[in-house]
Amino acid sequence: MHKLKVALIGVYPPPYGGVSVHIQRLLAGCLDNDIRCMVFDNGRHVKKVPYVFNLSRIWNWLRFLASGQDVVHVHTSSINWVIPVIFFYLARIKGARFVLSYHSLRNSESDFGVLGLKMMKTMLKSTSHCIAINSEIKEKLVSMGARPEKLTIIPAYLPPVIREEEIAEIPPDVWDFMAGHTPLISANAFAIIKYNGEDLYGIDMCIELCAALKSIYPGVGLVFCLPSIGDPDYFNELKRRISVKGIVDNFLFQTKPCQFYPVLMKSDIFVRPTNTDSYGVSVAEAIHFRVPAIASDVCQRPVGTILFENRNVTDFMDRVKTVWENYTDYKAKLDSLEMPDLTKVILDIYRRVAGKESDSSSK
Repeated sequence: MHKLKVALIGVYPPPYGGVSVHIQRLLAGCLDNDIRCMVFDNGRHVKKVPYVFNLSRIWNWLRFLASGQDVVHVHTSSINWVIPVIFFYLARIKGARFVLSYHSLRNSESDFGVLGLKMMKTMLKSTSHCIAINSEIKEKLVSMGARPEKLTIIPAYLPPVIREEEIAEIPPDVWDFMAGHTPLISANAFAIIKYNGEDLYGIDMCIELCAALKSIYPGVGLVFCLPSIGDPDYFNELKRRISVKGIVDNFLFQTKPCQFYPVLMKSDIFVRPTNTDSYGVSVAEAIHFRVPAIASDVCQRPVGTILFENRNVTDFMDRVKTVWENYTDYKAKLDSLEMPDLTKVILDIYRRVAGKESDSSSK
């Protein structure tokens, strides 16, 4: 029996976002478990990484067609239906099983348009397996034709393999800042984005939090990892607010594109004040590293998350203060949590749909 072959379709980092990091770690999980895997990256930039091929190069489409994959796994979000449908039909031509992961789906059926909805329904009815990161996405996919018996809820978080070269990518000034502040709070965002006219990732709330905590804990520090600016005008406005509030020495933007987990591992508290979310991969990452995670109550969060009312700065600050003042208790609660191996769950789906379940016991 030949080794299982898998093709992953989606964005590979950089940029470092929830989906791209998920694909990066899933590739590593496949390779570590004796599964032959390639990523066909539909991001804008070519990455010179083994097993990663950018779809902006026509020959990489030919490479995909010429490769004998058993499973084609597409990762997508929202109303981006074109790429999933293209690879659904290419997988059928190649005789491969088709797996589809939805990492977010805030849109209604009408947002897909007549053609998009028709194509989605056709694809979902015949997909070998669907993966939704939460129950809300699952319900939407079922309403559009996905078969419940072929749909699994699997949160998007996969734990990292800690690599010294990724830790070394963090700039020295960030380590210096972190070493000089207590409590040390971290947060992150893919880029500056507005949603419903508000700061989606709550960077403005993090500034308010830092300013309020400084009056109680003068040594407080907050590192906000922002690998892509996105909106330079608003970014400059945020830096102006930091200056006006007198927290220039307490608030640091880390803007180099690199992994977030090295910063998170050394943090006392992680915060995610998003005004909308599907899950919050970074929240799960914090809990994995036993770092107390405080997040807005806008969606179903990982077990162990400490919630606060969305866009309520006072409640946000109170939660952070409570955690810091009872830090030992909160750390003990995290230490008692069991973390499931979700990489194994996904790999088992590959084996099952490809009819190669015996591979799991051959290693």
